[in-house]
Amino acid sequence: MRSLLTMLGIIIGISSVISIVSIGDSMKGVMDDLYKDFGENRAVLYVGNIEEFRSTDFFYNDDLKILKERFNDKLLYMCPSESVRSDVTVNRNTIKLNMECIDSGYDNVQQVKMLYGRMINNNDIDKKSKVVVLEQNAAMKLFGKENVVGKTIRTKIDNNMEDLLIVGIYKNEQSPFLTLMQGQDMYEDSFIPYTMPFSANYGYYGLDFFINDNYPVSLVGDEIVNYIAKLKNRTSENYIYYTVEEEQTQVNSIVTGLSVAVAAIAAISLLVGGIGIMNIMLVSVTERTREIGIKKALGARTKDVLFQFLIESATLSAIGGIVGTITGIGLVMIGGSFISIPIVVNPGSIVLAVAFAMVIGIFFGYYPAKKAAKSDPIDALRYE
Repeated sequence: MRSLLTMLGIIIGISSVISIVSIGDSMKGVMDDLYKDFGENRAVLYVGNIEEFRSTDFFYNDDLKILKERFNDKLLYMCPSESVRSDVTVNRNTIKLNMECIDSGYDNVQQVKMLYGRMINNNDIDKKSKVVVLEQNAAMKLFGKENVVGKTIRTKIDNNMEDLLIVGIYKNEQSPFLTLMQGQDMYEDSFIPYTMPFSANYGYYGLDFFINDNYPVSLVGDEIVNYIAKLKNRTSENYIYYTVEEEQTQVNSIVTGLSVAVAAIAAISLLVGGIGIMNIMLVSVTERTREIGIKKALGARTKDVLFQFLIESATLSAIGGIVGTITGIGLVMIGGSFISIPIVVNPGSIVLAVAFAMVIGIFFGYYPAKKAAKSDPIDALRYE
């Protein structure tokens, strides 16, 4: 029981460190997957840092054509960053629908799992076709079935009621963790041609880009910003360009920093556990004074007694480290199952934790061991 209580500090410390490091690694893995699905080569350009806006500062269809021609080899996809929201009712079934405005070729840069029908194509863009591609859940809630290609929905766009033809049904395969973060989203998803809701002279506030993998996202962004600024008779500081890659790096840095900081705080309990081992080993040395005297009288060398107590303290720490590691991994696995995220356990952190626990045991066990090794055998034999 005394040994178990001695190891408890090490067990708590190691399990805390393992849990926190694993949670941090798991969060980084989840965020990497989210950004990968969102598009690592994705970037957004929008108007900003302008004291007095001019109508020419915004992006128009002519600007889009110029940019596509100018950066044709460097852009995989470009579209205004716009969406339209409205209520849709079919047979007394009402949903709130988010209609993301996209260009043809969107499914080439994003993973869209089509179940029925087709995606938005060039013909829809050119003719401003009043069509929509519904997400699976939206179709089920409105019509009670998935395959509703060919049916129409009535929705308000730009204060006008429009009938949109359903040309496709897709499945939104976002991660469970993203769903958990978003909670119960009020809006169902869908896609419409970006040219359909807006007039020909409409000015867009932002643009959505997918950069060719052969070119650096940031460098291409600088070229686009400088070109747009020159085109609009503005400076590059008047337009803001940020990439998914930059945002991912910032998020990973924050998660890593928090994990290290909290793990360092949790590691303090390891020091407390080490002090507990020193305390118990000192008591053990006192209780076994006569035993030490007998061993030394029978020929045990000073280093033999020293190693005996060092091995004992290191063993206590190592067992505590192993139990703490198993406990920490178990806690993380249980927590991960509740929030449905893949758990990442770094083997290196486990080896480091157990090794650190042994070092703690040896460090704090050295003084009691040295005290036992240096005891005089005659005095030890007289000890009652």
